[in-house]
Amino acid sequence: MRLPSACLLCLALWWGAGPASAQITGGNATVSTTEIVTAALDLTCQAYQPIGICIWMTCTPLGCEFDFSVRAEHYIPEVVVTAYPFLGNTSWPESNGFVRPTDFAEDGGASDEGGATGREQALKFKNSDVIGSPGVADYWLLAAASTEALPFCTPLTYPMTPYFVSSFDPAWRDPTVEAGLSLLHVFERVGRGAATFASLYPRHGFVTQGHDYKSALTAAIRAMDIVSQDYQPHVYVPLDAYGTPGQGQWPPQGVAEARYQQLTPTLEACAVLPDIDDTLYPHDPYAGRLNQTRGNAWQVWRPYRCCEPAGAVLIFTL
Repeated sequence: MRLPSACLLCLALWWGAGPASAQITGGNATVSTTEIVTAALDLTCQAYQPIGICIWMTCTPLGCEFDFSVRAEHYIPEVVVTAYPFLGNTSWPESNGFVRPTDFAEDGGASDEGGATGREQALKFKNSDVIGSPGVADYWLLAAASTEALPFCTPLTYPMTPYFVSSFDPAWRDPTVEAGLSLLHVFERVGRGAATFASLYPRHGFVTQGHDYKSALTAAIRAMDIVSQDYQPHVYVPLDAYGTPGQGQWPPQGVAEARYQQLTPTLEACAVLPDIDDTLYPHDPYAGRLNQTRGNAWQVWRPYRCCEPAGAVLIFTL
């Protein structure tokens, strides 16, 4: 699908008018859908760059013709992942419609076990939801306007589409489901440098971590690890379930290259999280990211590589 050149110019002008770094007023416990769409226009997170060319071939009874198109890489804000203590109290209120209480889904929250008055409790529980970012709609428009000289990749995800809602997943509350997987992934952890937040497996909502931000981020990363793979022992929809990438499209695999854009309590730059080894600081560098009542929300960007078709068959890339 191609848009008329005038529409393409309008789209380019509108895109260029977007802020290089979207702003959400600091200290917000919640984020709105409109603010998420604005944050999705962050050109630094997008990191668009040409990385080569694609060679295409079209053959007829009269012979073969060759053409090329630019190969580009850029990030796309695919989903918003939230981690929060109580059902119906997420930091993205407009996503609460996807959440329903179930027979096995407790409200959650910090456990009394290991805790004491006046300090953080050791065992926490976090609900986590992975919902298609409303900002990905802009990238569907850009993909429709893609040209051979300025290609934009087609996203795999759709706006406001639920991929994982922890209240519908019994395994999010049962650590024994992934006991076997935990043995296979015993050395995989969530942490940075010498700092370990928690183990990645088993991927459930219980986190033995006294720091509320660390426990929320651990839950979010566990949820993203689930949806980025096929055939996991959870109730979910894989991120690539609705995608049909064709020639000239190289969608992301897994979440190893994912960048997280914090949305609450403040908007922060895209980063591979965790991004701080807090063992190197005399104070708590994560204190400003605490949002204990509503939990945290991140927009997750993953890298895509693509080129616009310029022939019948893609035969080579440089």
